[in-house]
Amino acid sequence: MEKTSTDSNFLDAKEEYCKRLAQWFGDVKFAGIAVAGLEVEKSEKAIHIFVMPDVVEEVKPTLRKADAETDITSITDIARNSFTTEAIDFSKRQQELIREQRQLVQWENSLGRKFSAEKLLSESTSEKLVLLGAPGSGKTTLMSYFAVMLALKQPQKLGLATGTDLLPILIRIRDLSRYSKISILEYIHQFTHNTLSFQELPSGFFEYWLEAGQGLILLDGLDEVADSTNRYEIVNRIESFLDQFSRNRAIITSRPAGYRRDFFRTQNLPHYQLQPFDDAKIDEFINRWYDSRVSDVAEAQRRKDSLRKALSDNDRIKLLAQNPLLLTIISLIHRYQAHLPKERYKLYDKAVETLLTSWDANKEFSNHLVFKYLWLEDLRRLLEKLAYWIHTQGGTGDKQGGTLIDKDELIHQLSAEIKTLKQIQPHEAEEEARRFVEFIRDRTGLLNEQGQDCYAFVHKTFQEYLCAQEIIYQWYDEGDFGIVLQHIKQHLHEPHWREVLLLLVAQQKPKQAAKTIRAILDQHSEYEKWLHRDLLFAGSCLAENLRDLKVADDELPQQILQELVELEASDSPQVTSKIRSRVFEILCSLNETAFETQALQLLKDRAEHIDKVRLQEYRAALGEKEAAITTLVTLLKDKSSKIRKSAAEALGKLGNSLDVVVQGLLALLNDQDLTVRYYAEALSNLGNSSDFVVQGLLALLKDKDSTVRSLAAEALGKLGNSSDFVVQGLLALLNDQDSIVRLMPAEALGNLGNSSDFVVHGLLALLNDQVSTVRFIATLALGKLGNSSDFVVQTLLALLKDKSSIVRYSAADALGKLGNSSDFVVQTLLALLKDEDSTVRYSAADALGKLGNSSDFVVQTLLALLKDKHSSVRFRAANALGNLGNSSDFVVQGLLALLKDQHSTVRYHAADALGNLGNSSDFVVQTLLALLKDKHSTVRYNAADALGNLGKKTPSLATAVAQWIEQHQDSRYVGNGIDLLWDLVTSE
Repeated sequence: MEKTSTDSNFLDAKEEYCKRLAQWFGDVKFAGIAVAGLEVEKSEKAIHIFVMPDVVEEVKPTLRKADAETDITSITDIARNSFTTEAIDFSKRQQELIREQRQLVQWENSLGRKFSAEKLLSESTSEKLVLLGAPGSGKTTLMSYFAVMLALKQPQKLGLATGTDLLPILIRIRDLSRYSKISILEYIHQFTHNTLSFQELPSGFFEYWLEAGQGLILLDGLDEVADSTNRYEIVNRIESFLDQFSRNRAIITSRPAGYRRDFFRTQNLPHYQLQPFDDAKIDEFINRWYDSRVSDVAEAQRRKDSLRKALSDNDRIKLLAQNPLLLTIISLIHRYQAHLPKERYKLYDKAVETLLTSWDANKEFSNHLVFKYLWLEDLRRLLEKLAYWIHTQGGTGDKQGGTLIDKDELIHQLSAEIKTLKQIQPHEAEEEARRFVEFIRDRTGLLNEQGQDCYAFVHKTFQEYLCAQEIIYQWYDEGDFGIVLQHIKQHLHEPHWREVLLLLVAQQKPKQAAKTIRAILDQHSEYEKWLHRDLLFAGSCLAENLRDLKVADDELPQQILQELVELEASDSPQVTSKIRSRVFEILCSLNETAFETQALQLLKDRAEHIDKVRLQEYRAALGEKEAAITTLVTLLKDKSSKIRKSAAEALGKLGNSLDVVVQGLLALLNDQDLTVRYYAEALSNLGNSSDFVVQGLLALLKDKDSTVRSLAAEALGKLGNSSDFVVQGLLALLNDQDSIVRLMPAEALGNLGNSSDFVVHGLLALLNDQVSTVRFIATLALGKLGNSSDFVVQTLLALLKDKSSIVRYSAADALGKLGNSSDFVVQTLLALLKDEDSTVRYSAADALGKLGNSSDFVVQTLLALLKDKHSSVRFRAANALGNLGNSSDFVVQGLLALLKDQHSTVRYHAADALGNLGNSSDFVVQTLLALLKDKHSTVRYNAADALGNLGKKTPSLATAVAQWIEQHQDSRYVGNGIDLLWDLVTSE
C-alpha cells in the first residue's frame, strides 16, 4: 500500500522530533553537583556512562490489619522519649507520613522475578506497568535512556525486536502538574513546541501515532502528586489519557514514598522495583566513568583501580555506592581529589561540600539574589539542625531513605531556627524558610522533594551524618562532653541511631574516644551476658579506624579484641551463630586499621579452637590474602567433604581469579560428593576469569563422556552467564541422545533466566520427551523463566493430566511461579488437591499459596489438607495458608494443632506459617516457646524465627524469652532462645 503525503509528512516530522528528543534527554545532568575549586560537571552523554539496573517483579503481600494499623501513640512516644524537646509536637499529617513510611518497608519483593531493566518491555505481563525506585536509584535516567534509544532507532537495547518502531513520549509529571487547565495531549504539544523548539510539528502528529498503537508513553515521577488534595485529579487525567490511547505501551515511575497502590482502577497493573547496583554494575559504572573522562588508557586504568580499592576497603561506603546518584557523587570526589578519604566521615563531609558548592556558583548569595538574610555558611548549619530534628522523630525501618517530613512541619522548624539565627521577625523568618525550601527543591540533590509537600534527605546516610555534626556542634558550643555521652547512653543499640553514634565516636580525639568506648562497655545493657551488644558495639567503634587510641588507652583495644576472639573460639551453646556472625563481621572490618595486626595475631593464638576455613577467611580479610588463598586451595582436596565445600565457598567470596584457584574449583566438578560439586558455583564469583571458565565449560559440552557433558551443563547454569554462546551451547545439548544429559541443559536454561523465544520453544519441545524425568525438568525450567503467555499456561494446564505424577507435580509448580491467578487456573489447581499422588497434591497446594487467592473456598480446601495422611501435603498446606495471610481463628487453630504433629517437618512449617500470620496471642506465643525445646533443631530454629516475627508487635515477648533462657541456662538448645532474643532486641 502506497504511503500518502500525510504519512510522509508524519514520518519526516517523526525523524526531526526523535532527533530533538534524543538531544534534549541524551544528557545526564549533574544538577547541584560540583567540586570546590574545579570546573562544574555540566553533563555527560547517557550512552557513555549509563549502566542498566536490575528490576524485581513485586509480589504484593496480603497486608494484615495488624500491619496496617500502626499505633500513632507509639510514634509520639518515641518523640517524647528522644533527647530533644523540639520533637514532641507532631501534626496529624506528620504522624501519617511516618506511619506510611513504616508500612512501605513491610512491602516485600520475595518470590518476584529479577531481571535487567532493559527487558521491562519484553518481560512484563502487561502493556502498562509501574516502576518504583528509591531516591537516586536512577528512575529518571532510565526513562530518558528508554526514550533516547527509541529515538535513535535502537529498540534492541530495550529487549525489543530490531524492527520495532515506537514513538517515545516522555512526560515529567511534576511539569505536567503545573498545567492543570490543559489536557495531557495538549501538554505534549506544548512541550514539543516550547522545550524541544519544534515549531513545525504537523497538526494531529501525536494522535496519528498513538491511535495506531505505536507509542511508548513514559510518565516519570508520579510521587509528585502524593498529596490527597490533588493526587487523584492528575491520576485521573493520566488514566483517562492511557484509556484513550489504550493500544500503546506505558511505564509509570514513582518513588515508593509518594505512591499509592490504589491509584489506578486496574488491578492487573504489574509493579516492579528498581534494585540497587550490585558489584558488577558498580564495576561497570567505574569503567564507563573513567573511560569517558580520561583519554590516557593507563591513567584511566590507574584511577579505576584506585576507586575500586577505595570502595572494597570500606563496606559502608561501598553500600552507598549501590545507589547510582551517590555513586556518581563518590566518583566525582575521587576524580578531582585523586582518592577517597579513608575515614568515612571525611567522605561524607566532602560529599556534603560537593552538593553545596554549586549553590554559590553565580555569586547569588553575595548579591542576595536568593535569600534576604541567609548566607552560604548558614545553609550547612540549618541542614545540621534540620537533620537532628528529623532524626529525633524516630525510625521508619527504611535503611536507605531519609525520614519523610511534611512541608509545613519543615517550614515551621526552619522558621524557628532562622528567627533565632538572624534575629528577625517571625513573618520574615517564615518567608525566608519558604525561600529555603523552594531553593532546595529546585537546586540541590541533598534534601529534596519526595512527593507533593513532603521532603527527605536523599539518603539516610546524609541525615545521620548531619545529625552527628549537630551533636558535635552542641558539645563544642556548650563545652560539655556530657552531651555526647548522654546521646550514647540514651540511644545505644537503637538501630535508628547506630550510625549516628558511630560517626560521633569516629570524630573524637583519642582520650575522648577512649572515655566514650569505656562508657559503652560499662553500659550493662539488658541481656548483655547473652547478647554481648555493648562489646560488639565497642568493636564497631574500633573499625572506625580511631587513630592513636592505643596511646590514650593501650589496654582498651586489647581488652575488646581479646573478648571478641574468645567469642569466636568458644564452643558454648550460648554463643550462637548470629553472635558469631557479628563477631566475624566486626573483626574483618578492622582491615587496614591500627588494630588489624593485633586482631589477627590473637586469632592465630587461638587457631586450634577456630574452624580452619574460617581462620583463612580472617587471614584474607586482615592482610594475609595471598597466603590464605594458597591454604584454601589446598583445602579443596581435604578428605572432609564439609571442608572442601567451605573452602570452595570461601574462595568464591574472595573472587580471586588466579589460575590455581580456577583449576582447583574446576576440579570440584568431578568430586565424588554431589554437594561438593554444587559448590563449584563459586566459579561465578571469580570476576575476570569468567570468560576463561565459561569457554572451558562450553568445550566440555562436547566431551565424549556423558557424565562430563552433564556436569559442564550444570555448572554453566550456576555461573549465571547467559550470553548467546552459552545459551546456544545448552540448547544444542537438549537433543543429546542421553536422557540424563538432556536434563542438565534444561535445568541450566531455567536458572539462566533467558526467556527468548528460542529457549522457550526449546523447552516446550522437551515436554513431549518420552522420558518423564526430562519432561519434569523442562516444566520446572519454564516456571523459572516467567513466560506466562497464554500458550505456555495452556500447555502447562494440559500437563496437569500427564500420566507421570512428577510431571503433574512440576506443572503445578510452574503455574504457581508464573503468577497467573485466573479463575480457571485456580479451579484446576484446586481439583488437583485430590490427586492420588501426594507429591502432586502438595505441589498444587504450594502453587495456590503463591497465587494469592485467599477466598474462603481456597482457604477451607487448604485447611482440610492439614489432615492429609501424608506429612508432605500437610506441611505444604500449612505453607500455603501462611502465604495467603488469612489469620482467622480457624486457620490459627488448624496450624496450632500441627505443632504437635509427629513429623518434625510439619511442625517446622506450621511454626513458620504462624509467624507469617501475625497472631501474637498469649496462647500462640506460649505454644511456640514450648517448641524451643523440640528434639529437632530445625523445629527449634523455625519456632524462634516465628516468635521473632511476632515479637515486633509484642514488646513483652523479650521479657518472656529472657525468663525462658534463665530456666534453660545449661541446656544444649538454649542457643535458640538467645538467637530469638537477639532478633527481638536488635531489629528496628
